[in-house]
Amino acid sequence: MRGRPVRVLLLLTLVPLLIVLGLLAVAALHGRGAERPRAPAVSTPGFAAAGTVRTDVGRGASGAAIFRRPGTAAGAVVVLLHGWGRTDPRIYAPWISHLVARGATVVFPAYQAAPYLDTVSPLANTLAAMTVALRKISVAHGRLVVAGYSAGGALAADVAASARAAGLPAPAAVYSIYPGRSLPGIPLRIPRVSARNIPAGTRLVVLAGERDRVVGTRVARLIARTASRARVTLRTVRDDMVDDNGAPERHDAVARRTFWSPLDRLIEAAP
Repeated sequence: MRGRPVRVLLLLTLVPLLIVLGLLAVAALHGRGAERPRAPAVSTPGFAAAGTVRTDVGRGASGAAIFRRPGTAAGAVVVLLHGWGRTDPRIYAPWISHLVARGATVVFPAYQAAPYLDTVSPLANTLAAMTVALRKISVAHGRLVVAGYSAGGALAADVAASARAAGLPAPAAVYSIYPGRSLPGIPLRIPRVSARNIPAGTRLVVLAGERDRVVGTRVARLIARTASRARVTLRTVRDDMVDDNGAPERHDAVARRTFWSPLDRLIEAAP
């Protein structure tokens, strides 16, 4: 009987450790892939994507970096939500530069901080970051677009469903790339806001990766199915070059065609 308390104590010690190790393994998984930047997943206040100026607003997980082209009027405002633990905007620098070069202002919320175990606060952090960011920049009616990848893809739908209740403008369009709320073998999950709350007429484009072994396709299909008032397009990417979870962080020609072009079209279609 003396061994039983010891075994219980060991389990209580090992389970949190295994959770942390699992999250670190997933972060490493996100860090692999051709042409993906090898940037650390930390905030870098001094960094600005090529051709942009950067303004940091808010603090910590409730803060955001704003990227825009100097000396020009703001066009569309794109809120770009990163994958889990990928808080360094250098990872997305080519995409940010591309969007800014096309006249958009990019808001890059941090929404989380190391050790990335908090799954409850990311939505509230994102809404807080958007609130402070939109005080610094003007966004015309219908010119707000929210885009996200993996965990950020799920949050993009949640933001659209929650914006009005949070006192924020509702996005005209939402772009959810390979969305996910949990990871294999890890008992942590981002809470879901029903996509039924996405306002009528919102353009919603959801991509699922056929070979996505990190988050799968279930969340993408659920978002598309429940967003009954939005104008929904669900597409399953089957190209072996870009249907894995890490592909949206690349910037080769096929990744640009698969992931950047749909967002460009959403921005162009915004009134």
